Amino acid sequence: MSYLLMLPYLLLLVMFGIVPIAYALGLSFFDTIEMVFWGLTNYEFVFADFRVPASIANVLTFVALWVSMTVIGVATLSLMLDSISRRAANTLRTIYFLPGAVTSSAIVVLWLFVLDPSVSPFQPVLQGIGWGTRAEVIAGLGFAGIFAIMAFFSQSGGWIVVFGGSLASLPGEVLEAARVDGANRFQLATRIKLPMIWRSLVLMGILSFAAGLQMFVEPQLMGLAGAQYDQNDWSLNQMAFQYAFRMGDFGASAALSTLLIGASVAIALVIVFATKFYKLD
Repeated sequence: MSYLLMLPYLLLLVMFGIVPIAYALGLSFFDTIEMVFWGLTNYEFVFADFRVPASIANVLTFVALWVSMTVIGVATLSLMLDSISRRAANTLRTIYFLPGAVTSSAIVVLWLFVLDPSVSPFQPVLQGIGWGTRAEVIAGLGFAGIFAIMAFFSQSGGWIVVFGGSLASLPGEVLEAARVDGANRFQLATRIKLPMIWRSLVLMGILSFAAGLQMFVEPQLMGLAGAQYDQNDWSLNQMAFQYAFRMGDFGASAALSTLLIGASVAIALVIVFATKFYKLD
């Protein structure tokens, strides 16, 4: 019965995960214009492109900021919500979750207004820092910082809901024993609850890291703020898009995409085995 219940997911995984990855891997060894076998030529072309190292640095900076903000922010907010009344916590979780229902493209457009001190609801804060124009805000935060803030406010709400379920499933006798021993709310959160949900934190970090490496929409739409902010090769996914649909070189695009998915899987496996994620306590 377990395998039967897993079958629909496994079929979708094979159709839309394994098969496309295998196809891209095979395509990366061919010259897709002449359809001749090229070996590692596409990979050499990608590594020789001067824009790729810059894109790697951009994406890694964004991922470092976003994952750090997500892990710390979601853990803190989830633990705080778990310490207040159930009705208030459920209301706040719903409010936090709402931005996640908005598509990434709409979020970028929204944040272009938020980052403009002339129309932003945070005008006093931005002007208090010394930023009077959108250009000054973007220069001060940097593209990686702006994208990390966008991603945090759009994605963290869903994780807060997930962590609400994780915290609700903790054994009540352990929490009650800690209270009897004199633990206050802060000690209960940091010394009891947090160590018991660390696997959920690791999972969130892995999935956020993988999603961050694949960012595309946010830098692609920054041109809406003005031609000077147009970013066509800021991220690795944008570079793959440029190779495929601007240069017509699907082999190079497949090579870069294969490297990207390979890096995501390798780093995830390192984290899983380093933290002994699947080890039973």
